[in-house]
Parts: sequence; C-alpha cells; structure tokens
Amino acid sequence: MSSTKQPREKKKASLGFSILTVLVLIAFITLMLTVGKAPIVVVMILAWLVLVPFALYLGYSMHETEKFALDLIKPAIGVIALLIAVGGMVSIWLCAGTVPALIYWGLKIISPGAFLLVAFILTSIVALPTGTSWGTVATIGVAMMGVGLGLGLPAGVVAGAGISGAYFGNGFSPVSDAPLMQSSVLGIDIWDHIKFMAPTTGIAWLISAVLYGILGARYAGTSVDLASVNDMLASLESLFHINVVTLIPMAVVLVMMIMRYSALMSILCGSVVGIFVAVFMQGFSVAEVTGFMKSGFSVTCDNALISSLLNRGGFTSMYELVAIIVGSLGIGGILKGTGVLNVIIESLSKHIKSLAGLTITTFVASVITNAMVGTYYFCMTFVGTLMPELYKKQGYKPENPGRIINNVANCLVVFLPWNIGAQYMSSQTGVAIKDFAPFAFFPILIMLVDLIFGIFGIGAAKYTPEEMAQFAAEEAAVKAE
Repeated sequence: MSSTKQPREKKKASLGFSILTVLVLIAFITLMLTVGKAPIVVVMILAWLVLVPFALYLGYSMHETEKFALDLIKPAIGVIALLIAVGGMVSIWLCAGTVPALIYWGLKIISPGAFLLVAFILTSIVALPTGTSWGTVATIGVAMMGVGLGLGLPAGVVAGAGISGAYFGNGFSPVSDAPLMQSSVLGIDIWDHIKFMAPTTGIAWLISAVLYGILGARYAGTSVDLASVNDMLASLESLFHINVVTLIPMAVVLVMMIMRYSALMSILCGSVVGIFVAVFMQGFSVAEVTGFMKSGFSVTCDNALISSLLNRGGFTSMYELVAIIVGSLGIGGILKGTGVLNVIIESLSKHIKSLAGLTITTFVASVITNAMVGTYYFCMTFVGTLMPELYKKQGYKPENPGRIINNVANCLVVFLPWNIGAQYMSSQTGVAIKDFAPFAFFPILIMLVDLIFGIFGIGAAKYTPEEMAQFAAEEAAVKAE
C-alpha cells in the first residue's frame, strides 16, 4: 500500500501575524547593521532565513519559500546585467578621458560667483549618464571640493551643491540602480518610470539651480588661490589627451537613450566607442582597457587627489550591489508569496480612500522603513511591493507610488547619520553631515515636490475604465477558482 505525501494546509496570515513578521524583519536588519556592524550584503541574504519560520507556520515548505524569493528575483536579471555593464562603462570612460575631460573643463571655467551653480550642473551632468551618486561624488565631487575650498567657499556649501547634483543623477538616470530596481519591483518599463518622474524632478532641479546661483553670488568677490587648481589641470594634461573626442562615448549613450534604445544596449555601445577612444586617442592597449573593464581603471601620478579620483569602476565594483539587490528582492518575494503583504494591503485599503491619503501613506512608509532599516533597497522592495495594489484599487497606476518611493528612498539617506550613504558622502567630501545637509537643496526639494504633486493629484497616472473592468474580471475569476 503506497502513501502519497499530502501538501500541508495553508493558513491565511492574520493582520497581527503580518505586522509581527514585518517588525521582526525590520528589527533583525536594523540590529545587524547598527549593533552587529554586519555588511549589508550579508544582512539582506540572512534576512531570508528570518522569514522562513513565519512561512513554515503558515504551511509553506522550504522549497515554496525559496520559490517565492526567486520569483521576484528572476525579472531583475536585466537590471543586474545593466549594473555590471555600468561598472565596465565607468572604467572605460575614465581611461578614454571622458570623465577627466569633464573635470578638466569644469576646473577651467569656474569663478567664485558661479562656482556653486557650475558645481551643481557639472555633477548633475556626470551623474546622469553614469547613474551613480557615489561614483560622482568620489570623482568630480571631490574635485569640486578642492576647487571650492581653493576659491575660499565654505566646505558645507560646496559639499551640498556637489551632493545635490550627484543625487539628481542617482535618482533619475535610467542606468542608476535606484530607478532600475524601483521599476523592476513595480513591474513597469524603466522609461515609463523615468518619464513620470520627469516633471517633479525637473522642477526640483531648476529651483535648486536658482538657489545655488543666488547663494553663489554672495561669494563673487572672494579671492582665488589657483595653485591647487593648476596642479590638478597639469596632472590631467600629463595623463590624457583632452579634447571633444573624449566626450563621444557619453554623447553616444545620451543620444541612444533619447532615441529610447534600451539602457543596456546604450551602455554597451557607449562602452565600445569608449574602447576605441581609449586605444586610439589615449594610447592604451586593448588588453589594458579590457582589464580595466573587469577590475577598474588604475593610474598613478604625482597628484594624489587626481589618482584617487580616477582609480575606480570595473565589473567587480558592482558585485556587492548586485548581491544586495538579490537579497532585497528575495525578501519582497517571500513577504508577497506568503500573503503577508496582501493582508496589510487589505487592511490599509479599508481606511485609505483618496489619492492624498495614498500619497501621505506612501511617503510616511518610505520615510519610516528607510530611517529604521537604513537602506533604500529594503524600502523600495517593501513599500514598492505593498503600495501599488492599494493605488490600483482606486484606479491609479504604479508609477504614482513609484515616484515617491524612488525619491524618498534615494534622497533621504543623505540626511541620516546612521546610514552608510550619508557616512560615505561625509567621508568623501571631508564635511560633517550636519554641515552639508542644509545645503543639499535637490534631495530636500524633490521629496517636497513629489509630496505636493501626489496630494493634489497633479499629473496622476490613471487606469482607463476598460482596464479597471478587466482587473475586476480577473479578480473575480481568481476568487471563483
């Protein structure tokens, strides 16, 4: 007589159980990062195991729990490939002279009165095609610190302008990990995500530019010590052939993106063009350039600052970030697959009846999760998985919460002393968080503008009546089954 193993009966999570699950998860991540000082990449993977007992209690097997995690990770393969490609592109743009040229010309045209505005614009320009706030601040941002201090400007003001430009690119670039991850969690096209963010991002950027222009005018009469500037210029001239040809790789990426080619293909084409510029313009061998793609660009010169600015990039620089994304998405997959998030969604949907209420809830949830856990990956995953269903019930597309989550998760970290992002900005610029935070205009403004647009429903993306009818029919079919 043979017996067949029967699947365990599944329990529906109660609201109390669901809240307890989330609180335990947040407590684990917070304690491991703050008290345990564990690397975030390790914490986000170990967090899967924290959720396993809760899944087992609900009747799900270890295999099913693993499948829930993998189901949310699989759609992000394209994002992971793109991030690795960005790492290679950064190293190529360095050895091709693309980034050095931007630094060089920026240093050449700066005057004290225009410095803050130029620094904000220049870091924005570098951050947009590269999609990295950390890389931007570590390169052009650090260069701007040297120039700004040489011009006699306060360190906090200079750091704030550079950080603002860096976070503009990090939150808005189609090759940045933040928009890419957020669009992946939301299940929408990256370009739809970027397009929806454009109005609020543009407003916040323009207001920031005006403020830096006004603030910078106060320093128009400041005396200039050009010794450090000239030393950096001389170092760049000795290492690279600086001309407009070096900007072709960046131009290729920007043009292809404008023409709406995929971000991955745009990056790869820009990298190939960069290889040609590096070989035929800068004199590197193909073997050297491909080695830089793997491990990062490496060069030495008499100017220690320039050396530190240029030695970065490569595929390997993205491995830890990829692991963090995998861990974060796995957490979201388990919470979603076990029904924990659905229970919380159902409870919230009974109390939130307006777009303003949805907007405020999304904003507060993003702030709390970001502040408590200290990593925007968890914020994007958790809130990005939770809120779209609530919006959908009221006829609004996922782009609406996506914009708020993207920018709060991305920008709030600048102001949190216990967050690795804020600590990194402080360490790279040499400025205390409390000193640069008041002058980081863009991160502040983008969160406020997003909140205002959401509360008043300005430009809200809605489903058509036909789409809502289709959703209702699909939901009814699922219930009937």
